[in-house]
Amino acid sequence: MSTRERRSILSTPIWFFMVIVFITQLDGGAVPTMLPSITRTFGLTTMGSSWVVGLYTLGLVVGTPITSNLSDAHGTRKVFLWELAFWFLGCLMTAVSPNYAVMLLGRFIQSLGDSGIMVLSMNVLLQRARRNNQGRKVSTVGIIAGLSAMVSPVLSGMLLGITHGWRAYYFMMLPFLAILFILAWFMMGDSQTDRAWKTDYLGLGSFSIALALLMVAITFLQYGTAYLALIIGCFLVTVVAGAVFLVHERNLGGSKETMPFLPIRLLKLPSYGLTLLLGTLGGMFFSLFVYIPTYVHSVFGLPVRSAGMVMVGVGLGSVVGSWLGGLLVDKFGYRTTLVFSSSLIGLMALVITLTLHNLQLFMVLSFLMGVGMGSMMSSPLQVIAGRLAGPENRMQAIGGLSACKKIGTTIAPLLFASAIELGKAGGQAGLASYRNMFLVVIVIALVNIGLTYCIPFSQKEVADD
Repeated sequence: MSTRERRSILSTPIWFFMVIVFITQLDGGAVPTMLPSITRTFGLTTMGSSWVVGLYTLGLVVGTPITSNLSDAHGTRKVFLWELAFWFLGCLMTAVSPNYAVMLLGRFIQSLGDSGIMVLSMNVLLQRARRNNQGRKVSTVGIIAGLSAMVSPVLSGMLLGITHGWRAYYFMMLPFLAILFILAWFMMGDSQTDRAWKTDYLGLGSFSIALALLMVAITFLQYGTAYLALIIGCFLVTVVAGAVFLVHERNLGGSKETMPFLPIRLLKLPSYGLTLLLGTLGGMFFSLFVYIPTYVHSVFGLPVRSAGMVMVGVGLGSVVGSWLGGLLVDKFGYRTTLVFSSSLIGLMALVITLTLHNLQLFMVLSFLMGVGMGSMMSSPLQVIAGRLAGPENRMQAIGGLSACKKIGTTIAPLLFASAIELGKAGGQAGLASYRNMFLVVIVIALVNIGLTYCIPFSQKEVADD
């Protein structure tokens, strides 16, 4: 990023980025509420319904590293505007979609527009913050995203009740996105980098193919051997594309004309590799929330709609945890914050396994678990990645971390579903099934704590801005 662009971006008000984060993150909480209506509109099977969410996740995983690389190579403002344009186009296509295929295409385009918003906003906040205030600055994004996740089910539910259709939500989003695009055009100023970098198309293409097919293979693993040929084919192409990517990036490492898609120097750092692994495990924690309404419905007999309201407490906990995580990073450092958050998640999961039949206690424990997840995912990992990379590669570093979180959310359902299946009695999921699920959470928390102590934070590796 050039000095001129840095000054321009730093002069953009923080509230502008927070509004964009809030608007774009509404989708994550709205779609589960609208999914039954979408399923009825297009007459979808269970697998068809799952791709409404799954394809969006795939777009986020693939798009985030691409957005990060293009931002470092071509400037933040230009990429930010493209992100908002994709979001608008995706929403429009989804809103007017005459069939399932067009709706999925709209969802995918929308995900490409969403893929870089969080990362770009975090990068701007890291640039604006003093070193001893970076945790609290970055945690602001997590707080806003958490508030958005709490508001979106209520908002989408109200629109469903008024219009009796899911399309109204996407039509409502269009004017907001158009206004944000106009504001970004005038408020973000110039967008010029210090040098004219060429885009690493081979690295971008091979990495995207490898990651996309890996995600597809993991997704279809949930259906057992029914798609074995497809799964094997995806894994084979992933290996080939991954090998092409690694060889090409090594050869490109010293280029002064083309910016490597991912900085090999950064990937060689043990600290960054372990940070990516922690991000993947953190993404697994978030997948647990998908199963909580089902657990409450099955064990306590609450209606599905009422069971979903339990997530309000978890969401509130994640907002509190986001603020707390930023404070802990600035006051006590990354390691203490990560150990605290993982320990809190693991301890709450342990108590839940011992008190599965107590709904009131579960409400309190799930809130505290949300605090742990919010404090872990809001700022410590982002600050670590940003400092390891330094200003030149910060966007790519945070983008890689964000992609790993999404990979974790894709892998985890396999673990949780297997744990639930092992505990079934007479084909029905009961207390034993959900006890197994929370035991998996405890194991992940313990692994997190162990990995945190393994990260070799050295003065040489953690770069000053």
